[in-house]
Parts: sequence; C-alpha cells; structure tokens
Amino acid sequence: MGTASNLGMRAKRLLRAGVARCVITPPVGIRMLGYTVQEDCSKSVLDELTATALVLTDGIGVMCIVACDILHIQNPHCDRIREHISRRTSIPAANVLLNFCHTHVGPMLPGWQPEAGEQAGLQQNYLGFLTDALAGVVAAAHDRLQPARIGSAKGAAPLGVNRREKLSDGRVIIGENPDGAIDRTIDVVRVDDLAGKTIACLASAAVHTIVLGPKTASLAPDFIGPARQIIETTTGAPFLFLQGAAGNINPACGIGAGGPEQYDDLVRLGAMLGGEVLKTWGQIRTHNRRGPRRVVQSVATLSTWNYEPVPAECIEHFGVSRKRLVLDMAPLPDRDTIEQKLDHFRRERDAVFSDPDSPRGRRHVADRMYQWAQLVADTFDRGENPPKIEIEVWAARINDLGIATVSAEPLAELGLEVKQRSPLGHTIFLGYSNGCIGYIPPPAAFAEGGMEVLESTWNYHLPSQLTPKWGPAVVETSLELLRAL
Repeated sequence: MGTASNLGMRAKRLLRAGVARCVITPPVGIRMLGYTVQEDCSKSVLDELTATALVLTDGIGVMCIVACDILHIQNPHCDRIREHISRRTSIPAANVLLNFCHTHVGPMLPGWQPEAGEQAGLQQNYLGFLTDALAGVVAAAHDRLQPARIGSAKGAAPLGVNRREKLSDGRVIIGENPDGAIDRTIDVVRVDDLAGKTIACLASAAVHTIVLGPKTASLAPDFIGPARQIIETTTGAPFLFLQGAAGNINPACGIGAGGPEQYDDLVRLGAMLGGEVLKTWGQIRTHNRRGPRRVVQSVATLSTWNYEPVPAECIEHFGVSRKRLVLDMAPLPDRDTIEQKLDHFRRERDAVFSDPDSPRGRRHVADRMYQWAQLVADTFDRGENPPKIEIEVWAARINDLGIATVSAEPLAELGLEVKQRSPLGHTIFLGYSNGCIGYIPPPAAFAEGGMEVLESTWNYHLPSQLTPKWGPAVVETSLELLRAL
C-alpha cells in the first residue's frame, strides 16, 4: 500500500524546521546486538547513545527524520514507535523516518532471541523507554519550529572498503575487495535559520559501524561519536548521521579486534568523517549568494561582488511517499532435508552446551543456528512455502533534494544505482530505515554466495534466502516514488 502527500509544483513557500536530541542509552547490563559470537553483556558506556529529531514543514506537509544510535529497530516495534510519535505530534506515521546508525555495540531489543529473567525484563523495559523517548524528542523538535532554509552538497572520504572478498576456491568471505562496488560520497544537508546560522547538520555515509568489535563490552555509537563531537563543536548545531547502503562495506580499518588499536581507529575514522562533513558544510550557502561581478580600480584593477540575500519563501516541492512491498523468498527445501538440518543443529547445540569449557560465544552461535532450523521447520509446517516478507520503501523530496530509504541492509550497488538514475539533482539513499529485515544483495551476488546472501538468513532469523528479484524491486520502487514526488 502506498501513501503520498503534497505532490507536484506549487507557489513557493516558507520552510520551518525544529531539532531536538535525547539520550537513549540503556541500563548497563543489557545484552548487546551486532555480533552473535559476543560473549559479554554491556559493562560500561563509552559514549552516550542519542536520538536526534529534525522536523520539517512547508506549512502544508510535515515530515520528521530521527537519527538513532542503535543497530536497528525491527517491526512490529518500529511501526508502533512511529504510530506513538504520530499520536504525540499529529505528524502522520507514514511521514516519520527512523534511521539507525547500525552500531554493533548497542542494545538488543525484545524479539531478537528468546530471553528470560532479568535480561528479558531489561530489554522489555528499555523498549518502553525508547518508545516514549523517541516520541518525546520528536514532539520537542516540533515545538521548536522556526523559519529556515535548506541546502545540500556532496563530499567524499575513503572511510570504507568493499568486504566481499572472493578466495581462490570461489568462496566469498568477509574480507577486503578493493575492486568491489563502493560509494565514498558523503552527502551533507545544512538546515539554517534565515540569518544563515545552522539549526541542524545532516550527513550520510555508507559504511558499517563496526570499528568496535565483538570484544567490546561498552555501549557506544562507534565512530559516529567522535565525528559528532567534531562537527557539533564547529557548527554549534546538532548533527544527524544517516546510514547509507552499507551492507557490503566495512570500515577501512576492518572489524575491531580489541585492544587499544580499535580505539585509535575509532578516533581516526570519526575525524575523517567529521572533517569531510565540515568541509562540505562550509561550501553550502543558504541565506545569501554572490551578486553580479564588479570591476573596481585601486592600485590594481580588481574584481569583486556583493552577496545578495536569498528569498525566504524558497520551497517549491515538499512531499513524502512510501510503499510497502510483500515479496516472495526462495522456496523451502523438502521436509526431509529440513528435518536433517534441524537434527544436525540440535546435536551440535547439545554437544556445545554439554561441554563445560565451551566459550559463551560458541554457545550463542550454536543456539542461534538451532533456533533458525526450528523456524524453517515451523514455517514449512504452516504451509508458508515460499515464505513472504514485507519491506518499506520511503521517499521524500524538498526542492531538488531527494531521500530514498529501505527497511533493510542494502548492498552498495543498490544505492549507487538509485543515485545515478534519480531524476533529482541530489539524491541520498539510506538503508536501516523504518525497520530492517536483513540484507538485500544485487542480483549478481546470488551466484557468488557469501554472508550477505546465505549466512545472514540464519542470523536475521529468516526462514529462507531472498531472491535476485529483491534488489531491482527496491531500486525501481525508490525511483518510482522519487519521480512521483
């Protein structure tokens, strides 16, 4: 089902914007989400997790963008939070964009895996807090609406590397593929008041936030934390990081292996992102522009110009649209094959758990694999073959700036294609938005295999793989929405 608002051209209108931030750090002791093999629950806070909300309106339509320091919020939780925001603010739930920076050392939410006792209570209580906190921060941003202008520009930085490395035997592993697809663009959006003072700075990059590896027991937004500090110190305004098509892009330093080196890399990557955002932010002028050139005579002949103000009523296009797709996954194997896998992972789990010396990380992996095999059997027994799953594609337009998002981990090829084919002057493509069902590879990746194609179904608890039709469906739907806007 699709919804749309405020489509097409109209008289120029005044933009208003409001921004607010809240802390969403959970209690220490909550289980962390991002690495199945991770042994420890959180033991400390390295850097506060935050949610930063930007509300935008042209006086007719309204939208909000919330940047969250969290791995992801899956459905039904995400839909319920958006509905809660709508009840608090009257912003339509369909016009709410929740984007997750995808830090792998953030909190686990209920439903990811079976929990009991104190841990179950921690996660359930945190979800309630998070729901109220996100609704509250959007309401606060809505209350601070003021006249504004918006501008955007593109930078670039070597933050990441394609990680789908093919070995000599044909296997694809999580390694380094310098020749693989990658989007190094740093998309920057500047929202200013009418005098040119920044109200909010947004930036998108496409790189996994995994500088802090599975040995980290501290809650943190990964390298986004150091970058945010650098950016906000200079701009004097809240910074919203929006995660792009990072499904097959690791940080250039690799996954943190523990020790002081990963914290050094954290600061370095944060500085690289922060510096490029500031360089690009400084090139965006929203309140004035160069006037006609004049030639004047002094000791030398000089050319000069005055700055001319930009009209306040500068919004021609403002709108939001979304579409939900229900797509088939790959067909399930026959019941005998399913039972063989279930029996295999049951025996493997029992062996690991019966060994008193087995590491906790190994136990987590063995338990996750058994849970997945049981899910496949249950899905088959319900007659859901092929299984189906729903994703949301969301798009917004403000003048010649477009934003397209998907509720999944898209690989870089998808984001690059949407940006290249978009009808708008500047298009930002985001994953990890309004939910996250798992990885969406481009069609060519399915013949190669690898974690993003196969193994991720186990970790994301999907009963089957996606199919090569999914990537093109996301691309074409994104472009369809952007063209309509």
